[in-house]
Parts: sequence; structure tokens; C-alpha cells
Amino acid sequence: MAGFGLYWIYTKHYTVRSEADIFKYFDDSKVMYEAFFDSKKHFFQMLFGVNCEGQEFRELYYDNMTNWYKTYDSIVFNNNRTMIRINAILHLISFGSYHIHSIVMCFFSLIGTTLLLKTFNPIKQGQKILSLFLVFLLPSILLWTSGNLKEALLFLFLGSTVFCLQQIVSKKKWIYCPLLLVSMYFLFITKYYVLIPLLPVMLGYSFKLFTDRLIGLRYLSALGICLIAAFVISSVKPDYHFAGLIAGKRNDMIRYAEKMDAKSLYDDTQIERNWSAVMSCAPKSMVNAIIQPLPHSKSNVFQWIAFIENLLILSFLIYCIIRGRAGPEREYVWFIVLFVAVLYLILGLTTPVAGALVRYKVPGLVMLMILCLLLHNKKLYLKEM
Repeated sequence: MAGFGLYWIYTKHYTVRSEADIFKYFDDSKVMYEAFFDSKKHFFQMLFGVNCEGQEFRELYYDNMTNWYKTYDSIVFNNNRTMIRINAILHLISFGSYHIHSIVMCFFSLIGTTLLLKTFNPIKQGQKILSLFLVFLLPSILLWTSGNLKEALLFLFLGSTVFCLQQIVSKKKWIYCPLLLVSMYFLFITKYYVLIPLLPVMLGYSFKLFTDRLIGLRYLSALGICLIAAFVISSVKPDYHFAGLIAGKRNDMIRYAEKMDAKSLYDDTQIERNWSAVMSCAPKSMVNAIIQPLPHSKSNVFQWIAFIENLLILSFLIYCIIRGRAGPEREYVWFIVLFVAVLYLILGLTTPVAGALVRYKVPGLVMLMILCLLLHNKKLYLKEM
């Protein structure tokens, strides 16, 4: 139902099909899919990214696509091609029906969300209905994971990565190691910016192999190690200068939003590509990532709905933090808080467009809802109700 709702929104309210996110990769994948019948060699070369560059491929295929090349390309992996390739494979069973792709993507996101719940196991007695609404039926989560979007694959690989890590570290099931590496690889080529905040928390959780104690020190040490690694890489490999990549992504987003006359652009301040500029912009960006979207004179009904939802989420989160108790779940509390903090910081720095930010925050939003369930005290809740 949510998939049909998303389809309705993008056909009735955002009528330019070439700019509709749910159709971008679907339409481009048709070009690759049709190559299967003209030249299977070319099809598999494009599918696996082997010897598929050059004038011949550009003239036959890429010039007929709109998203194979990004508007503002960079040294960072082009994850548009991951979605185009996945959709090209799905065309083999869908025969061109968009809704088949949507159903498959819904199934992917359902698997990923379920794996996240299994990993953190926040559902206590009497909380099944609450967990259902918070994690599966919250409007933003339900909407953005129920269509032909990167978020569906993101949830699948995020869930499988975290679940495999837990099986390896906590239960010593080393057989999950290959699946963990595969999940991390696909997470990288789907949404690499989600893997970045996941790395320090994975490292901090892995330190549990040596000691169950000093939880905070473990995670802060892991974050420090990753920050030092980022500085070293930036010094050794100027093309992978993290501050430069963040500033470049932000500036590209602002230019694109101004070009498209995006009504939800809330900060058009471009920054220089150095650590000083990024760090000075970080506090404000972090706050924006938490509180946006805020209503303004040009807000439409969808932005108002997103604002009200965000207000309710923040209120419930504050309530759970004040009245809740982490108890034995302190390990997972540290894991989630650090992951969401770094993710929101990256998003706040790189995405000063509220319309895009609402969608990009969904992985962090699911984690925050799981955090609420971990902190939620059933006895206190029933007493107050």
C-alpha cells in the first residue's frame, strides 16, 4: 500500500518523470535490459562494470540514460549505477512493470528492518504493538522504504551487516564473516555515506571480543582511531581528502538545488574544502540535521507532515531519554547513539535541503526508534498511561 502511495505521489504531484526518483533508475535500466537481447556480452559487461566504458557504450547505451553519469561527478563511487543494474536484473522477471520492482524493493527493506530488530532485540513484553508502529509503520520509514529507491537496498545491507557483526562478536559464529564482507561491500556501493558512521561503531563493538567492560571507552577509542585514519588518508591521498569531499558534496547539492529552484533549501552557504571550514560549520549542521524540516511560507502539505512527524519523534525520544533506563542494553545504546550522531553530522554538512534530508535520515530514524524501545520502561509507561 505504501508503495502504491509513493507511486501516486510521484505521478500526481511530481509530474516530471525524468526528475522523479522512483522512475530514474527504472527508466535507465530499460536501456541496459534491452541490451540483453541485442548483445548479451554488452549486457553483462555493463552489469559487472567490466570494460564497459568508451565511445561505443556511450553512443549505444549511456547517451540514452539520464543518471548513468551524475550531474556533479567526483572521485567517490557512483552509486546510481548500482540501482540501474539491480533494476536491469529485475526487468528479467518484471517485463517492464514498475510495481513488480516496487514489491521486490519492499521485500528487501522488510528483510533489512527485521534483521535490525533481531540484532538489537528491543522488543520486551507488552511492546510488540509499540515496536510495530515505531519501526515498521512510522510514516517516513514506511514511505521511503516502500518504493524503487536506494533506501530499500540500503536497509537490506545495513540490516545484514549489523546482524552478521553481532553473530560474529557476541555468538562467535565465524561462518558469518563472508556474508559480513559481502554486505559491507554492497552497502558501500549503495549508500557509502552510511558505511562511514557504521565503521567506528563496528570497531567499538568488535573490541567486545577482548573485554565486555569499559563500553564508553571502547566506542570513543574506535571513533578516535577512525578520525586519525581520516586525517592520515587526507594527507597521503589528496583526492580522498575527507573535508574536501564533504565540502564538495555540500556545494554541489546547493548548486543543484538552486538550479532546480528547490523550495526546501534552508542554507545556501557554500564552504571551502578544508578541515577548518568543515569543523566551523559542523555544530550548526548537526542542529539542522536534527530539527529540519522547519515550516516556512513556501512549505507544502508534505513538508508540514514531515515537520509534525519530526516534532513528535523528538518529543518521544526526549521522553524516553529522561524517563527510560538503558540497563543491560548500554552496549547497544552506545552503538546507536554514536552511529546516529556521526550520520546526522555528515548529512547536516552535505545536505542543506530539507526535502532530501527527510529521506536520507531514514536509516538514523529507524535506529532512534530502536533506541526508544531499548530505553522504554514498560512499567513506568503503563503507570503514567
